[in-house]
Amino acid sequence: MKLRCSLIGAVVLLGGLLSPAAARQTLQVFAEPDPPFIELRDGRPGGPYIEALQALLAPHRVSLTVTLMPRRRISATLPSSPGSCGLALNFSPGEAETISYVARVAPLKLAVYALKGAQAVSNIEDLRPYRVGAVDIADLADLLGSADIRYEPVSPVAQRAGMLQRKRFDYLLSDERPGILESPGEPRVERVFVLAQVDRWLACHPGLSPALLGPLRQALHEGLFAESVRPIWVRAGLGPFYERVRREWELIPKAPGVVPRRPR
Repeated sequence: MKLRCSLIGAVVLLGGLLSPAAARQTLQVFAEPDPPFIELRDGRPGGPYIEALQALLAPHRVSLTVTLMPRRRISATLPSSPGSCGLALNFSPGEAETISYVARVAPLKLAVYALKGAQAVSNIEDLRPYRVGAVDIADLADLLGSADIRYEPVSPVAQRAGMLQRKRFDYLLSDERPGILESPGEPRVERVFVLAQVDRWLACHPGLSPALLGPLRQALHEGLFAESVRPIWVRAGLGPFYERVRREWELIPKAPGVVPRRPR
């Protein structure tokens, strides 16, 4: 009888190890290079966005295969790639019919920058008479298109502050970058005003299995800025940026008495 119970226990244990819930799963992730958050490191995709996602999914036995590609190609690839997700995508109502927006992963603060002493402007319409450069991301294109403002597209990997300092244009519209206001050289770059704050998402194939969908939503309830991944951001030299997001992003619950600060 004792031997029989031991054998039954062994079978139950083995069944648990081989069950779908316990099996390791692999998620195919597509991401656009976006230094310093997503970039090639020693020929492989890296950066705090990818490292944080890996760390948050590891306890759920989900591993990643990461491929870097342009944002527009990601949007075209996701609907026909089961078991895949795009990292740090903007929300697009039109694309919500073909891909599933699973979880918010990061905030994106969009602002207007200029050289110190530039002509004062206070809203986007004031930019019409000037030479405007805008980082080539969908959110800024939508804002400028709605305001009927002509602009020069700027690559997401370009030296943005340097282009302002060389007077390539009068005003730069960009997402907030770590160190953009501390760029070396003269004249100094200043933030003129904040246009908007939007979110970046993990967006996936609409048929993603519940076995993957559940762990993704659970792991990303604080995006890529959970307390557990703080060492990743500090190691990347982005500790102050991480702390600012923790303070300001409304997705992350604040300690009692801590009031989130609105973008200025």
